[in-house]
Amino acid sequence: MDTKQLYSGPPNPPPTPPPTPPPNPPPTPPPTPPPNPPPTPPPTPPPNPPPTPPPTLHPTLHPPLHPPLHPPLRPTLHPPLHPPLACFN
Repeated sequence: MDTKQLYSGPPNPPPTPPPTPPPNPPPTPPPTPPPNPPPTPPPTPPPNPPPTPPPTLHPTLHPPLHPPLHPPLRPTLHPPLHPPLACFN
């Protein structure tokens, strides 16, 4: 029997090796946290206000409305009824 090879196209190329995976990148270091801000000092309380001086009494701003109703009282004309009281210390 005559054996003829059937033409089946060009011969198969050699198998392609699987692609080489890229090398692993070096591990990424964890991000550095930002430095802690310096502690905030407590707020300074406002200074105490100076003490309020007592109100000044104003002198009368107008003249008297009328003259006195009677003349000043005269000194008593009779002697005192009793001697002055003794002071007890």
